[in-house]
Amino acid sequence: MQSIRTGRIAVAAAAATFIVAAASPAANTPGGPTTSVKASVTPNHLVRGLTNKHGMPISLKFHLGITHPSGSRYRLDHVVVKFPNGVGKPNGNLFPSCSVAQLEKAHNRLSACPKGSRIGKGIAVGTAVDIGVTSSGKLTLFNGPGGKSITFNVDIERPALINMTFKAPLRKTSGKYGYTLTNVIPTELQNILDGPIIVRSIDVTTGLTRVVHGVKRGYIEAFKCPKSHKAPLHVDTSFNTDTGLTATSSSDTNITCH
Repeated sequence: MQSIRTGRIAVAAAAATFIVAAASPAANTPGGPTTSVKASVTPNHLVRGLTNKHGMPISLKFHLGITHPSGSRYRLDHVVVKFPNGVGKPNGNLFPSCSVAQLEKAHNRLSACPKGSRIGKGIAVGTAVDIGVTSSGKLTLFNGPGGKSITFNVDIERPALINMTFKAPLRKTSGKYGYTLTNVIPTELQNILDGPIIVRSIDVTTGLTRVVHGVKRGYIEAFKCPKSHKAPLHVDTSFNTDTGLTATSSSDTNITCH
């Protein structure tokens, strides 16, 4: 049998800041799904003695909620997360990595990835519309090759067994946002038994530390907080249907830091 499309997204994913976040109103396609975002980190404040080379290791929790209209058949196909510039920074180059090819060669056996390459975990919830089954998929996140992507593994047991791995590029940008994580969801994960899967939520926790040259380093590190004590986090999502109807939703969150 095919999969339930839940997870693949994860967004989450990866990188960003120390916080308490409150979701602000989203920009949506009228009549389509709407989204909301929440994020938090541990610890949620900076400590003294940080340098331009060494930030403060943090752990990020990320939640994406999706509200569908009645009778929705909207399948999630893209999730793009933009992380604040100068607030949090991923250090994938300092950690072992695991690629999609490595996991696929091992038939998606997670233990095939090097020790220290697993950077996070999560849960995605979705509904197989035509059979009326809502279930969850377990997400496991690995540092991608060179720290330039995140390798996602999705493990689903109901309504069908599936274990699949994919990658999401992580790209450094400039300006208001420092890093962008792009999740393109394969069409094979958007349907089950020829019917659509609608994603309802994605929750991800990411954060890992290791000692490098005698210094504790984090997969995500915080360096400074904006003078406003607010750092912007932006999420763009897009959806499609088998009738050709599409929809988009964008959510902005001001992250409070100290």
